[in-house]
Amino acid sequence: MHYHAASPARHEAVVVDIGGGTTDIAHASVGGEGAPEVHRAWGVARGGTDIDLALSLAGYMPLFGRGSTRVPAHHYVEAAMVQDMTRQRDFRQHRYADAPAPYDRRLQALQDTGNTARLYRAVERSKIALSDAPRHREDLGFIEHGLEVGIEADTLVDAASAYLRELDQLLAQVRADIGREPAAVFLTGGMSRAGYIQQRVAASFASARLVHGDPSFGVVQGLALAAARR
Repeated sequence: MHYHAASPARHEAVVVDIGGGTTDIAHASVGGEGAPEVHRAWGVARGGTDIDLALSLAGYMPLFGRGSTRVPAHHYVEAAMVQDMTRQRDFRQHRYADAPAPYDRRLQALQDTGNTARLYRAVERSKIALSDAPRHREDLGFIEHGLEVGIEADTLVDAASAYLRELDQLLAQVRADIGREPAAVFLTGGMSRAGYIQQRVAASFASARLVHGDPSFGVVQGLALAAARR
């Protein structure tokens, strides 16, 4: 809505909204005096949280014994998926007294109230930082005094690879269904700030103008504008 109102000339646009749990794409006519007209929409139930999970498992959970102990792999998934209350409850009910040191103490510390959420926020910070930097470090002193993790940008690229393949397929489907290049691609949503996301979208619509929306407040701006027009 905000992008439509700011565009004086009528044109076709592809709106790509990549949030935490979904990726939504729409082909629309926007700008000018008329109301925006959505011609078609696509989407998948995948987004930034899928990258968070993969990055947590690859970059953080080895510090808790993933890949080097007999702790079942699904325990680490349960710990990482803070949005799933059932999995979080299941993780807190596991017993780790028989796990080898130091993973027994670390897993028990991760079970303490609020610590899976703190770890998740550290993963999110790593994901954001590694979009622009070659490496990032996080202090995990809330788990163990002096414990730190260092994450390389290549780890993020590997963690994001499954989602990026699915995004490439979705963008290719959109391009094929439209059958022509839009004048502009409007990129918004929390994941839109990531350079590797912007590169994928730009490559799929090489001759279209790439417009960056506010990744955090794009929807708020649109709602405010709609309310002001009433």
